[in-house]
Amino acid sequence: MMKKLLYVFILCSFAILPANAQNTDQEIGLIGSILKSEIKVFFAQNIELKTNESETFWSIYDQYESDLRTTSNQRIDLLKRIIEKGDELTEKDLDSKISELNKISKKRIDLRYKYYKLYKKKINVKVASQFYQIDSYIFTHISAALNEGIPLIIPKTDE
Repeated sequence: MMKKLLYVFILCSFAILPANAQNTDQEIGLIGSILKSEIKVFFAQNIELKTNESETFWSIYDQYESDLRTTSNQRIDLLKRIIEKGDELTEKDLDSKISELNKISKKRIDLRYKYYKLYKKKINVKVASQFYQIDSYIFTHISAALNEGIPLIIPKTDE
């Protein structure tokens, strides 16, 4: 189920990139909300929560999702800029973009770990570990699907 949804998300995202920016952002937002809902379903189906843990888990998860929004938006914006510029990017430009992408990825990993520690403190290590593993799995699949959909960029040689 998750794989199918990810591919639909990626195909739709890249199919709309050439459209104008406002429509693209609206469509990406819509696709993102659908994906968020499906991710919650995936968590619910794959994490073992006792009845008394459920409210705490979802409350923390909602905060995580909110904190994650900035990082996710930065990543999407950066990837859009890379794709839109494509062959116009110089080696220096591309190097700068890759450095920026790396910083965003580190923020994402640090945020996951921050919430792992919060789950561990508020619920227990088992739930925290399941959260960490499931979130990592989802992020890995989204990243892989994005990488498959992005055309290979060959930068202009810096003069």
